[in-house]
This record gives sequence, C-alpha cells and structure tokens, in this order.
Amino acid sequence: MKRLFAAFIGLILLTPVTFTHESIKVEQKETLQMVEQEESVLMEQQKSYNFTILGEQIGAFVYIRCNGIEKKIPLIKALFNPIDVDDNESTGEDGKDIKITAYPFPYVQQVDGKWILAVSLVFKIIRLGEEIKDSDFETYVQLDFQGQIFRAGLGSEQGKELPKEARIVFTVVPYLMYDKEPEYYLNLEPVFEGNASKVAIFGEYVGKSHQYIQIDFNPAVTTMIKFAPSMKIGHAGISIQRYSSQETTLKMIYEGKFNANLTIEKIPISMSFNLSVSERHFEYEAGNEFNISMIIEGKHQACARINYLPRHIVIDGGMEGYLNVFTNNRKTELIMADKPSNPNSFIKISNLTGNITFRWNVGLDGYIGVDGGKNAFIELNALKGLFDLKATKKASNFSFSWNLALNGSIAINTNWEWLAEYSINFTLQNFGIYIKANFLRAENYSVEWNSSPPFFNTYGNIDFVGDIDFSIMINGVWYPLF
Repeated sequence: MKRLFAAFIGLILLTPVTFTHESIKVEQKETLQMVEQEESVLMEQQKSYNFTILGEQIGAFVYIRCNGIEKKIPLIKALFNPIDVDDNESTGEDGKDIKITAYPFPYVQQVDGKWILAVSLVFKIIRLGEEIKDSDFETYVQLDFQGQIFRAGLGSEQGKELPKEARIVFTVVPYLMYDKEPEYYLNLEPVFEGNASKVAIFGEYVGKSHQYIQIDFNPAVTTMIKFAPSMKIGHAGISIQRYSSQETTLKMIYEGKFNANLTIEKIPISMSFNLSVSERHFEYEAGNEFNISMIIEGKHQACARINYLPRHIVIDGGMEGYLNVFTNNRKTELIMADKPSNPNSFIKISNLTGNITFRWNVGLDGYIGVDGGKNAFIELNALKGLFDLKATKKASNFSFSWNLALNGSIAINTNWEWLAEYSINFTLQNFGIYIKANFLRAENYSVEWNSSPPFFNTYGNIDFVGDIDFSIMINGVWYPLF
C-alpha cells in the first residue's frame, strides 16, 4: 500500500509558489479544512499495547511488570503463593497484590464426525486490593506442553482500571492427524468494579509454527475470537463473538504466516469474515454487511479505512501507478492514506458499486486516468491540497494529462459524458492548473501554450454548467481561460 502513494510523495520535493488567484485561495482553504477533517477520521484508530516478551525463555513461569518493577516467578511457586508485584508491603492483602491460576487443558472433541485434539492455556488473574488498580501493569504465563510453548497475557495502561478479575483462554487446535490448517481461539472474560476499561491480551504459540495474536479492547468485554490462518499466503478466516450489550472497539494484531493489523470499531455481537492480505492485494469477504468501520494498517504506517463494511471489497495494485477497487455496496466509503494521522496523501472513494481503476503518473509531465465506477465520488489529494482532484464520476471514464512548462499543455477527455462537482487544483513550482465547475464534459479537449508572450491554442470540445473557473499559471502568473 505504501507504494501507492510514492508518486504523490514526490510532490514534496517541488517548491510551490504563493497563490494569487482569489478563488484558488478560497479553494485551498476549503481543501485544507477537508484534509483536517480526514485526519480526525483516520486518527480514531486504536494505539497498540506493547507487551514485554522475554525472548527465548524455557520452562514454566509467570512474568509480571508493575510500574517498572519486573518479576519472573516459577509457575509452581506462583500458583501456591499470592504475588507482591510492587515491592510494597502496605499494598494489597498482607503485601500481596495478585494471585494467579494457570494450567494447560488438553482435550479431545468431535468435529464433523472426526476426533480432534485441542490444547488450551487457561490463565486467571485476581487483583487483591485497590492500590495497583490504575497502575501500568502487564503479566503473562508461559507453559511447556510436550515440547510446545504456549503464552497468554494481559496488559493495562497507566490510568486505566486493571480488572478485578480476568480470565484468558488461549486454545490451539493443531489438527495433527488431518490435512487441515490449525485454528486458534482467544477468549477474554473480565470483571470490573467500575466501568469497563481498556485492556490488551495476547496468545502466542511456538512449536511447528510461530503464531502471535494480540487483541486490544477499548473497553474490554467478554469476547471469543477464532483465527484460522490458511496455507494460502496472507489468508485468514476470523470470527468474533462478544457477550455484552456494551459497544467496544478492538484492534487485532497477527504475526505468523503473514502480518496484519486490523482495527474494528463498534463491533456487533457476532461477526465472521475472511481476509486476504499481501503487498499488492487486500480482500475482505463476509456473509453479511455491517454498519461499522475497519482500519487496515500496512507497512511503514500506510493505512486504509473502510466505513460501512460490505459483503465484499477488493483492493489490488498500488505499484507502478495502478489501483483497482471493487465493492458491492454504495454505502461503503474507502479512504487510503500514507499514514494514519496528518496524511500527506490520501485517496477517497464512495458511492461505488463494481470496479473502479486508477492509473497515474504525477509530476511536471503526468496524467491521471479513471475507468469504471460510474456515479462514484472520488478524491485524490497530495501534500495537503497542492494536488487535489474531486469529482462525482457520471462519466464511464475520464483522463487528464498535463505538461507544465513554459511551452506546455493540458488535455481532458470524458468521452462527452458529464462529471459533477468537478475540481482540480495542481500547482508545482511556477506552474499550475485550476479548474472548477458544477458539471463538466470534454471530448479530446486540449490547451497548448507558449510564454513569450502567453498565447493559448485550444482543440476539441469542452462544456461547462454552473459556476466555472478555469485558469492556468505560467511562470508564476495566473491566466483565466474561462
């Protein structure tokens, strides 16, 4: 996804001139306000909790960190003795702040007429007293079970209530005797004295494979999550069931056969979907649509936000100036950005059913082409408004190309179909283009110019409806064409 924005980021290397055209100043202000709004939308994603994992450790033990004080305690000792986590004898009960229970639970169950083995790691934490309730706290248990390592843990940030009790169950179904991919279950059951608070949990399996699954809850509610990664690279089936009337946002972090970070806001009581993720492909598919939002984080902070999850959405490309998006619901809005907050560049698509394809090359000599997606609203934005294209795409396709120079040109073509609420604002160094119209259509329309003195030749056909502003900047001076 990061490469999707590489061409736009190149704009940063070019220094813009100061706008002198009054309508362009107004449009630039509107654009910056819009970008600030988009920033607030993208910034709603949940920050990941950072667990402390002690690397290559063997044996069965409990790790605890409370306000910077770290302890590693043999599991047998921790099971029979409550633990002083803050080295303060005046806190908790008789100086002890928590007690824990942890054990493996292997069992055999019948699934689809076949007997399968499952292994659960059960980890329960009980807080004693009130003193560490709002502390920076984390703990996890490690167990060796027949050469396989299981870990499960919980974390709570400073100022957030540590549950009075919390039970975590991390289950691995390896399907050892069957040609089927392993499945993983992560279950949280918290008990709070006051309002539910923000809590993170994780489960980790180290054996024939290495799988790490982390869930950040805001707030924490009783939830069961099933995660089934596939042999197909970047594919997973995910189901979520929560057992509370309270809404929650969760962030899922998976590291294993592939890496994926998902934030799901206001998840429903029950939700299942399949996900495929790779460098040039993202696909989400579900049996139902959900009026909720999902944020997908890629490498180097690149991210996408989907508002109103449809049954099916596919994003392909992002390399070498190509992007294709498919969705089957007009209610869905897709925003892709180079980073979650204060984005330099983003693309926004809404009111889309079917496919829409973008082709681009941004620079002093470049082009943008958009095919499909009739009636979709599209917006491309780079460097917070220095490049900004908006249109409601009534036309089946349109193209826009330019050569910004002393002797330059621009070309517009919509095959004589309308674009609604069309505007483009593009300024590089001493050259720029500004077009705004309520409706615009063009058929092989082009403008060529030279600069000594400025003289314009036009070819083809163009038509406008409503308020019109069409200007070209040459060597720092704006020239109105309409």
